[in-house]
Amino acid sequence: MKAREMSPSTKRTGQMVGAALVAAIGLVACTTAQTTASVTAAAPAAPAVPTPIAKAPSLLIPATPPPPPPAMATPAERETPDAPFRANAPAAGPEPQFKVPGFKRFKLKNGLEVILAEFHDLPLIDLSLVIKAGGGANPPEQAGLAEMTANMLDEGTKTRSAIDIADEMAVLGANLATASSWDASNASMSVLTKNLDAALAVWADVVQNPAFSEQEFTRVRDNLLTAIARRKDSPPMIATLAMSKILYGDKHPFAWPMTGVEASLKKLTASDLRKFYSAYYHPNNAVLIVAGDVTEAALRPKLESALKSWKSAAVPRRKLPAPPVATRTKVYLIDKGDAPQSSIRVGLVGIERTNPDYIPATVMNLILGGGFYRLDLNLREGKGWTYGARSMFDARKTPGPFSAGGEFVATHTADSVAEILKEVNTIRDTEVSEAELSRAKDQIIKSFPARFATRAATSSQLAELAIYGLPDSYLKDYPRKIAAVTKDDVHKMARKYLASDKLAIVVVGDQKSLKDGLSKIAPVELRDFEGNLLPVPVASETGAKSDAKEGKSEE
Repeated sequence: MKAREMSPSTKRTGQMVGAALVAAIGLVACTTAQTTASVTAAAPAAPAVPTPIAKAPSLLIPATPPPPPPAMATPAERETPDAPFRANAPAAGPEPQFKVPGFKRFKLKNGLEVILAEFHDLPLIDLSLVIKAGGGANPPEQAGLAEMTANMLDEGTKTRSAIDIADEMAVLGANLATASSWDASNASMSVLTKNLDAALAVWADVVQNPAFSEQEFTRVRDNLLTAIARRKDSPPMIATLAMSKILYGDKHPFAWPMTGVEASLKKLTASDLRKFYSAYYHPNNAVLIVAGDVTEAALRPKLESALKSWKSAAVPRRKLPAPPVATRTKVYLIDKGDAPQSSIRVGLVGIERTNPDYIPATVMNLILGGGFYRLDLNLREGKGWTYGARSMFDARKTPGPFSAGGEFVATHTADSVAEILKEVNTIRDTEVSEAELSRAKDQIIKSFPARFATRAATSSQLAELAIYGLPDSYLKDYPRKIAAVTKDDVHKMARKYLASDKLAIVVVGDQKSLKDGLSKIAPVELRDFEGNLLPVPVASETGAKSDAKEGKSEE
């Protein structure tokens, strides 16, 4: 077969590759020869040896390792251009000045007061109707009434079903929510400015025409009963609810959970909700907070039209009973067999929201345990017995509870109670340090602007003015008043409101392993999961029976 003839380009390429290969081989051979000659000349004469078989030249150079380079002088310490800057922290700049958002008030023809805070940076509007009645208006035997009434507002009106309401708001990209607290109930809405008219019609219908249908009521109540049944599986919840009952007694609404208990909810009817609504949901007992992209000139006519059928009426004023007066510190033990940790609450009746002492008491509580301060530094950082220990004043229209505590490893339950009491006594008996006071005040003041970070947050701050009748200047003056709190103020608040000899101590944990240790701190009284006094066993000593009787009298 005849071989195929190569093309000229292929020939040229082959020739170039061959020439390069020959040159490379020649370079290697030359280098090897020079190296060998150099080594031979430098070495002494050696006896003749048989000529070895020729091997392929090696590319490695047989030579002794080169001597190390001469040591260099150690250079002077190097200094980067920004070293002085890094060595000294920059001086603090001027303290930023926060200005509380401005707002105005006006009143509709039906008597509804409106508070408007304008924000035109985004096309969003937040409305919150605040009814000045909440869980504090519940009759003792109807715990959960205010919460159920608020929750049922958006579960259907006389012309819209619950699904209709949800669908219409979803199409508009709006959010509608209802809720209740101890001092107020509310129906809030967030919506784009361009959809305000359409969303306002739905919101106004929910506020003015709730149906409270039997079918929807039964569904909502049954769901709530299911959730309530799970409380018994939560020691922290058991401890908190038991504390309320112990502090306020059976006849006070604060003794019961906002959402009610199984017995009270099963007795409630849709008719009860209608009565509560008829008694308290009136424009003269409400304030509408509006924050967002709207002016008074644009808003007023829309509200007048949407709420024209909502009329003012007389509103009942209920005086709450006084809480029982504690006579001494006592431990209330609720058995949660073999629990690996114990829920501890130490508390007493605190102060009302309008009390002039509220601001200095807030600073005092922060230092005790309102943040990462004394309780946490002792029980978490120092002892390692808990993930967190806190204290708080829950101030309401009438004095709400003060409580301190957390969840603690079971083997150190009594020790933890003793340490909490020690911290309470310490802040009562000695002044706080200047560093603690400064840190606490800075934390409150510098976090204050965050309370106005969103339209909804701003509405919440303005609602507080309306619910508690605080002056319009309150928010503007708040940081200045916090800054004015002194060590002596903190000491006075601790001595005035932390009566360490009249504390209620609630512990949920393993009774058989905890009772003896806790009895060394204060008399122990046994309670059930609902906070009710348990009967004293027949074999108990007379002193224990006496304690049980005394517990009944304190409620």
